[in-house]
Amino acid sequence: MTKSRGRPRKNPASPTGRGAEQDVLHAAGDLFVRHGFARTSTRAIAEAAGLQQASVYHWFRSKEEVLLRLVLGTVVPSRRLAERLLAADAPGHVLLWALCFADTRLLLGDPQNLGALYFAPELRGEGFEEFHENRDALERIYGTLLERTSGRPATPFDAAVVMGLVENVILQRQRRAPRLPDDAAHRIADTALRVAGTPEHVAGTTRDRALALVDGLAQDTDRRSAPNA
Repeated sequence: MTKSRGRPRKNPASPTGRGAEQDVLHAAGDLFVRHGFARTSTRAIAEAAGLQQASVYHWFRSKEEVLLRLVLGTVVPSRRLAERLLAADAPGHVLLWALCFADTRLLLGDPQNLGALYFAPELRGEGFEEFHENRDALERIYGTLLERTSGRPATPFDAAVVMGLVENVILQRQRRAPRLPDDAAHRIADTALRVAGTPEHVAGTTRDRALALVDGLAQDTDRRSAPNA
């Protein structure tokens, strides 16, 4: 558990159980997604986190820094996953299916749907270059795997279309009555191969190889993060 610092809490209990810094991020994420960045005050964040307002500024210099931390927390894991898949020894269509599936699953697994913050107009301002660098790097990997799959050059627009298939689940989750089937990640990965012009690869063999690859990467990550690993 992260040790709390700053002013004493209004509420002695940590809402997340992980300390004041994570409490601020969790509270801010919930409020930013539900009400928008501009309509959320640091006072509201502090109250939701059970902290004094001064404690927010102890951990973060500004509300913008909180937003940056939140969006980096969603895009960096996707970029790292994509980089590991890019280096894997497998055909392009298997890797593209694996990336679309795993990236979709990451977005669906976020209980707060923080990917919705990608569309915040504030991200177009100064101070968010690190976020854009990571997202651009992820998009380039989508493009590279698209080229390996189709055997043709992929334009930035082509890469954005495929990555957009994945990120569409963010918008679907924002709907009042989201209709996301249990196999959404599988179907999005299948669609990516059709967009690539290789519908012949939409097959059980592709899925089985890609899923085995994703599971292997997950197990390797677990081993690396385990104590005394």
